[in-house]
Amino acid sequence: MSVFLSFMEENANLIGVVSSLCMLLVTAIYAIITWWQAWYTKRTLVESIKQNKEDRQPFIVPEINAVNGVAFDTSSYLRIQFSFNYKLINVGDSAAVTLYTFLYARMESQAEHKLVYAHLIPNYNHSLTVGAEISSSLHFETSEFRDIVEDLEICQAKNMKRIETDSTITPYRGPIIILRTLYRNMLDQWFESVLEQELLDVEYSSKRSQKEVEVDGKKYKIKTRGKMVTNKTVKDKDSFEGGMINPCYSKLIRRMVDEDYVRNILNDSKKHSDSSLDYLGFD
Repeated sequence: MSVFLSFMEENANLIGVVSSLCMLLVTAIYAIITWWQAWYTKRTLVESIKQNKEDRQPFIVPEINAVNGVAFDTSSYLRIQFSFNYKLINVGDSAAVTLYTFLYARMESQAEHKLVYAHLIPNYNHSLTVGAEISSSLHFETSEFRDIVEDLEICQAKNMKRIETDSTITPYRGPIIILRTLYRNMLDQWFESVLEQELLDVEYSSKRSQKEVEVDGKKYKIKTRGKMVTNKTVKDKDSFEGGMINPCYSKLIRRMVDEDYVRNILNDSKKHSDSSLDYLGFD
């Protein structure tokens, strides 16, 4: 015991230094553990918030409401405008921002499925909140309208021949109207919603009339089919309506895309439009 006490007395200063170093080391380890716990808690919270935001995404559903057109003489040529009224509905659980909407028609009966562009695309909207909707329209000009009508004429001729020869063959399809919307979420992730819906016919509005039919004792007024529009018969002051296939036979695609994809779509549309990317807010 005396030896131990003697050792302690002789090395008191050294023991004090070692003890201080041990306390300093323990304090440093405790500080590191405390910092790591705080960092991990913060990281977990940030990841949780980010995951919650990623789980809450906008989902834009485009719908075509009405199709109508008019022809008028401009003194130099017969101008035709063929308009598609549409609405965009946000059925998701987060707001959508920076919405670009495009309209095309894909010719199903012509070589290489020619694609024609609507005039002055894209339409632009700043935002669309959850549950809200936007209504607007885009239109095709004269040359695009004539392409569409020609494709319908070819399709109808093929279907008539199909009925006469072999009605079991799948019907030929008319022009496919493509309504595309690009939009971002609050995390700057880009999405695309694309509606593809077949155009069945284009009929003169003035040639349509109403007739009364009776079903189960109740009388209803329905519109009769009008005369089909052709490139040879359309003239000044004509108005016409387009008939779309039932939406249940159409196709809706929604997917995530990257910024390069969006930029390429915008640059492509700029070739067929008077719109400016600077004006649209996309450098």
